[in-house]
Amino acid sequence: MSIHPQNSIRFRLTFWYTLTLAVILAASGLFSYYYFSFSLRQQVDVQLREITRQIDRHHADLFAPGGDVVDCQQLQNLIHQFNWDAFIQLRTEKLRASCSSENLMGEELAFGAVARQQVRWLSQHLETVAMNTGLSRRVISHPVIDKNKLVGVAQIAICFGSSEKTINQLRLIYLLVGPFAIIWLGVGCWFLADRMIYPMIAITESAHGINAENLERRLPTGGHQDELGRMVVSLNRMLERIEDQFQRVRQFSGDASHELRTPLTILRGETEVAMRWAKTPEEFREMLTSNVEEIDRMERIIENLLTLSKSEVGELPLEIREFSLSDLIQGLYIQSKILCEPKQISISLDYQAEKEVLIQGDELRLRQMFLNLISNGIKYTEEDGSLTIRFSLDGEMARIEIEDTGIGMEPRHLSRIFDRFYRVDKARNRMDGGTGLGLSIVKWIAVAHGGSVTVTSVLGEGSTFVVLLPVAGPDKDNLYSQAISG
Repeated sequence: MSIHPQNSIRFRLTFWYTLTLAVILAASGLFSYYYFSFSLRQQVDVQLREITRQIDRHHADLFAPGGDVVDCQQLQNLIHQFNWDAFIQLRTEKLRASCSSENLMGEELAFGAVARQQVRWLSQHLETVAMNTGLSRRVISHPVIDKNKLVGVAQIAICFGSSEKTINQLRLIYLLVGPFAIIWLGVGCWFLADRMIYPMIAITESAHGINAENLERRLPTGGHQDELGRMVVSLNRMLERIEDQFQRVRQFSGDASHELRTPLTILRGETEVAMRWAKTPEEFREMLTSNVEEIDRMERIIENLLTLSKSEVGELPLEIREFSLSDLIQGLYIQSKILCEPKQISISLDYQAEKEVLIQGDELRLRQMFLNLISNGIKYTEEDGSLTIRFSLDGEMARIEIEDTGIGMEPRHLSRIFDRFYRVDKARNRMDGGTGLGLSIVKWIAVAHGGSVTVTSVLGEGSTFVVLLPVAGPDKDNLYSQAISG
């Protein structure tokens, strides 16, 4: 699926990086330009006001009270005395230009209508006036007051000079260099985004090639040690879990179809034989009895599969309540005596708890679990063998051991004994009517209660199943987090 360039992460990263940098450059340029301009103007204004204060202090020597006369010589004396580096022009009370500093060279300072009005109102007027040279002057028109009466006007001007040239050059640099800088930054961001996005593109292309037929493939890490590397590691771990579950589903589907195919084949074969060769009611009855046995076996398989499937999706909740685990074990011991009688198996109970043990759990499911283990032990124990049930407390855990003197198992079988449809002796298990799901259900019940089940076995000597259950019961916030499939 193609992606429109404007919707790509590369384009968006470049756009937002470039826009951000452009805004930063524009903001910093405007700020620096106006800051320097404002600082320069402030410095000039301070100089202008300082000169006006000196003129106010000597106004009696410059302006004759009540007359339209200005002492120009006294102005020159003050200029030399205070070394004023400014353009100065004095006006009479009638606002007529009278005296000027020598550096004005006969030029008259600007004195517009606004300045005239402000002076008549006895207020200062500051303005920036452009010159023919391209530079600017800062001009102050200051009313000279004596006894609350205007006696003259002092105009002082200072040229911004080289400082203004520097500021104008700075503005020109921002206007000319700024766009080129933004363009180059955009190009750099584009290639930088490409380097950042390329590993993601490679990961995406690799992910497109992974399907149900090659789940063993993994995404390339590329040696990244950053967030991208962590993401790839997480995705690969997820793929491992998916592959594991997929293999379980495949194995489960194959085993289930195989287990169901056997009784169906027997049903079909016996039915065809009965239709062709059975003549008497007794022969038909014998065939139907065999069919019913196979139907019962399929029913048990389907029921156990349904139990395990519901347990995995949390649709088979445990009914947790407090009950006496001691009574349950003793009841199982009595019931086991009856189950052991046909094979003359001796059974014993080794009860090592000093008092009655109460536990939080699902009594029916725990009974089912222990009966499965006991039945399994009886099934694989020869006649005149023995079966032992041990019960003890291990801290906050109840420990139940079921030990038999049966045929035992080789070590290679122990890691898979709780897998669905796994059989140590497949032919014998089918002959005994087993479904291959009993121990899977045992593990689910133990884990769902927050416990565990393990097995040790010696070939030819027997097996011991050990169940550990927390007396306080399972964690209610995580009852099914460790289902049998996990």
